[in-house]
Amino acid sequence: MTSRKPGQPEDTADFAENIRHLVSRMPSIAEASKRMGINRQQLNKYLNGSSVPSLRTMRRIATLFNIPIEALTLPLDEFGHHIGDKAAPDKMSSDHSLIAELAGAFTEASEVLKPYCGRYFRYNCVPQMPKYVLRTYAIIFQRQGVTQALVLERFAAAGTPWSRSNVRRTRHLLSYVQDRIQFIDCGTPAHEVTPGFALFYPVYTSGVRYLSGVLLSNFGFGARPIYSSNIVMQRRRAGQSLREDLAACGLMSLDDPALGPEVRERLCFEDGTPALHLAG
Repeated sequence: MTSRKPGQPEDTADFAENIRHLVSRMPSIAEASKRMGINRQQLNKYLNGSSVPSLRTMRRIATLFNIPIEALTLPLDEFGHHIGDKAAPDKMSSDHSLIAELAGAFTEASEVLKPYCGRYFRYNCVPQMPKYVLRTYAIIFQRQGVTQALVLERFAAAGTPWSRSNVRRTRHLLSYVQDRIQFIDCGTPAHEVTPGFALFYPVYTSGVRYLSGVLLSNFGFGARPIYSSNIVMQRRRAGQSLREDLAACGLMSLDDPALGPEVRERLCFEDGTPALHLAG
C-alpha cells in the first residue's frame, strides 16, 4: 500500500512509488536521470512525491520502459502487472554501470569546480634533475558538464623559443571527492598515456591564486619508476600574454628568482630540499 504525505493527492503518491520502482531497476540515479532526459534535481522531486511531471515527460518515461502511460499513476500492485519482470532498458553490464557512476560523479562536481576554471602555471620537481623545476601551462575548463584540464609541457629551458614540436599536450579529468580536487591524466591526442594522478587541497576564498597538492606519476622512459612530488598551480591573471606565458614554460632552476618564494616553499621540505620520493 502506498504511503501518502498529509494532503498529498493519491495519484501523486502512486506516481512517486512507481517512479522509485523504475529508477531502482537502473544502474544509478545519475544514469536514470540521463536516460529519462530529466535533470537530477527535478527527478528527486518526482521521487519524493513533491512534484509530478508534465504529460510530455510522462510519455517519455513510459516510452523508455515500454509501458502504457496510464500505468504510471496506478497503485503499485496494479503497476507491477504492467512492468512485470522487464529489465531496465538497454541493461548495462557491471563495467558500464561503474563508468556511468564515474561520469555522474564528474558531472556533479562541475558546480564546485567552476571557480577553479582558468589558466595556470603548474610546477613540479623533476626526479632525474632534483635541482630543477618543470613549469607547465594548464587550462581548466568545463565542457558538457565535465571539468577538464589541458596541460602543455616541454622539456626545454624556460625562456627559449617555443615550438609545437617539443611540446607534449595531455588532457586531464577533474573530480571533487571528499573535499579534495583530483586530476586524472588521460594521455595525449596520440593516445600516449603516462599514468598520472594529482590531488589538490581546495581553497575556499574568492580569487584563488595557488593550489597545492601531490603528484603521483612515472618516467616516460627507461624502467619507468614511480615517483611522487609536491605540485603547485599558480593562477594567471586575466589579460596576461598567452604567448609570453608559454615561452616562460619549461625547465628552470629551483633557485631561479622568477620561481617566487611562495611556489618554492610549497614545492620543498622545510630544509629547502625538493619534496620528492622515488619508489623502489
